[in-house]
Amino acid sequence: MHRFLYGRLEIWAAAVIHAIGSINFLFDPSFKPYASVSDISKYFGTSKSTATQKSKQIRDMFKMRVWDREFSTTHMMEHNPFSKLVMIDRFIVSIDPLPPELRETISRNRNQEK
Repeated sequence: MHRFLYGRLEIWAAAVIHAIGSINFLFDPSFKPYASVSDISKYFGTSKSTATQKSKQIRDMFKMRVWDREFSTTHMMEHNPFSKLVMIDRFIVSIDPLPPELRETISRNRNQEK
């Protein structure tokens, strides 16, 4: 943890934006909003490689992944292709054909996990 106490604030700021942007497809020009790693580095006055390296440390430390409930944008969570899948008796099934009362129970349990 001590390694995060050192370094320029600008580098860590760029790294945080990079880390969150990475799991939310910020660097994919087909998504909105879009920014390049160069844009972020220029804005904060940092090198791309340093910000990217620190971003990896942040993603590893917080176990950040695509579709992460804690760090994904609302848009990403609403378009999560896995959100309609559940495991029942060790089988992965779509929630859509399940009875309404079971879907409601699953939804309630998911909301409690957040």
